[in-house]
Amino acid sequence: MSTQRIESVLKPLLEKTIEGIKLTLILDPRKHSSYIKELRELKDEDLLKYLSKIKDLEQVPVAIRVTCNSKLFYYKTGFSCTIAQWDAMRLAKGNSQSFKEKKSQEQIFDKAIRAVEELLENDSFSFENLKTKLTGRHQLSFSDVWIDVISQKKIGTADAYRYAYNSFTKFVGKNISFDRVGADLIEKWEKKMKDDSIGNTSQGMYMRACRVVVNECLRQGYLKQSQYPFGRGNDGKVKIKKGKSRKDEFISVAEIKKLMSFVAPDSWRKSYSELVYQSINFWVFSYLGNGLNMADMALLEWSEYYFQSGESELKFIRRKTQDTTDEDIEIIIPIIPELKTILNEYASAPELEKRIFPQILNGETNEVTIKKAVALENSNIRDRVQVACKLLGIEKKVSMTYARHSFATNLTIAGVSERYISQAMGHSTSKSVTQGYIT
Repeated sequence: MSTQRIESVLKPLLEKTIEGIKLTLILDPRKHSSYIKELRELKDEDLLKYLSKIKDLEQVPVAIRVTCNSKLFYYKTGFSCTIAQWDAMRLAKGNSQSFKEKKSQEQIFDKAIRAVEELLENDSFSFENLKTKLTGRHQLSFSDVWIDVISQKKIGTADAYRYAYNSFTKFVGKNISFDRVGADLIEKWEKKMKDDSIGNTSQGMYMRACRVVVNECLRQGYLKQSQYPFGRGNDGKVKIKKGKSRKDEFISVAEIKKLMSFVAPDSWRKSYSELVYQSINFWVFSYLGNGLNMADMALLEWSEYYFQSGESELKFIRRKTQDTTDEDIEIIIPIIPELKTILNEYASAPELEKRIFPQILNGETNEVTIKKAVALENSNIRDRVQVACKLLGIEKKVSMTYARHSFATNLTIAGVSERYISQAMGHSTSKSVTQGYIT
């Protein structure tokens, strides 16, 4: 698909430059970046099909982007839509609903123009003063930026950032002004978390979320570099804690063979036995599938690549990295005999763009319900596999996380290079061929 056609789909509704300050009414690019990646891979004739396919997916906020001296400020208008709806609204005429929505956005854009003009006339233009004028709030704070960052993240990531924000506000307070941000404030937060028995893993997750917000404040000019609070720990700055090592969360090849040979007791109900067998096979599929996680497994499709490979390989893009890398990370899974057996038993009939394991999501397309379904399946697999492991004498609390760790650990034990394992697990964009899983 041509870059020109992509730009046409996502073309701004309005643009205006006032004394070097540019205002643009757009879909917030911080939110639709993952869709852009997908659009760039399409041919022109597939565009409408794609837009129809994503019509029920996540809503993307509409924002006014203000550019001044190479710095950016985003003001969300309060309206969200899919990319398909945006395209319809941008081209709308007459009395259609899309046209009414378009006119409403134009009115907000005009308000922003007037606000910029008034601030320039009074020689008081700044992003903070502009936000005050647009929102009616007297002062932008560090907490406001954090909330804005949360709104740009996808469901799962947004939840993690929200938990971090809740911890921060609980122990430090709301509406934290920019001049209070620094190592002292973060150390205070760290001490409070420790006193409240919050573990290093959670502390580290919260601190990394905070670091993203700090970097955003630096980018927008709200903080000075001298205020940056994170460092090595011996330089007067805060060192972000590492979580508890999970290197022991794996089972050996011998234990995996035992799990694959599990036979349910005769006393079990047939329906429960079948669910346990399915859970074991899904766990094994994850292990043999380069340690893919349940979210990727749930969305795995019979892609064109599968048919082009002679039905010998699967390919997918790691869901976890779609918003955190500049390029898609593709994973290739060779369909070895053990995987073929699982696919024959539990997968849908091969059909282009059809989900391979539709029973996991039951047709769900909404981000929130997908997350819930994935969490439920992870929980079910953990509970059922642990029952089987107990009967087999495997004394570990095996979960889906163990599948990914077992993949990496067992290959390491077998002498496979770290670079190969990293590529196989999606830590680079190189194609890998997985072999020698079970010896």
